[in-house]
Amino acid sequence: MSRQIALGGSLLLTISATAATAQPAETRTILESDDWETLKSIWRLTDRARSANNYSEFTDGSYDFPIATVKGDSLNTLIGTLFSETNLENPRIQTAVFLIQKITQTRITRLSRLNMTMLTRMIPPWTLLVRESQLFNFEDRITALTSLVDTGEITAAEFIAARDTLLERAETLAVLEILEEVYEQADYGYYSDPVDGLDTDIILERLDLSYRAALDTLSKQDHGEYFERYQIAVQQHEEFLQRYNDFKEARPVLRILLTDLMEAKI
Repeated sequence: MSRQIALGGSLLLTISATAATAQPAETRTILESDDWETLKSIWRLTDRARSANNYSEFTDGSYDFPIATVKGDSLNTLIGTLFSETNLENPRIQTAVFLIQKITQTRITRLSRLNMTMLTRMIPPWTLLVRESQLFNFEDRITALTSLVDTGEITAAEFIAARDTLLERAETLAVLEILEEVYEQADYGYYSDPVDGLDTDIILERLDLSYRAALDTLSKQDHGEYFERYQIAVQQHEEFLQRYNDFKEARPVLRILLTDLMEAKI
């Protein structure tokens, strides 16, 4: 049985009564580890920091961030040391844990430093614009859900049932983290404003268009001013596809870990 609730007057979240899938033994080992408990506490701190203290601009142009810059840097360093002594033999678990660490670090950076798109005088790569846009959207939805729990408009159990939309957006963020690592140059030919409905399929479609355009250009010329640039574009896309295949293999584990992070123990 399921029902729907309205969030912020626009977002509909499906409330499902189905039970969670049992975790495999290897994944359960991660969830029961001290490193995971540390990462989970940092994730929840990030949830609460955004809810309790939104950005505020002072008259001198400075900003009061939800997390102090020094603290944010310290937390990101700590996140980077987690699981360094854990034997992650299963590549799916290794990939899932790494992506969770990257997403958490990105959330911390966004709450403790300026947006990266504000630090350039030129149009930044669309990959960076899209990642920040999706991160803002993700954070806003977490804040909205947390607020609904705090005010008693939904219960903690409803929060857990309502997180499917957040899980999907977190998975999109994971793909964008891969893009951020793989793609080193902007592609202005297929740039457009990030949209709220962006998902992995749209990202893949856009990248495929760029990849095919690069291959087509390379097939028509032996040398030229931008020949090396298109070669790099092809190499980057092929590397991304390899990393994306790893992501698809790790997705079930990633979903379990994200689900555990999004418990409503507030």
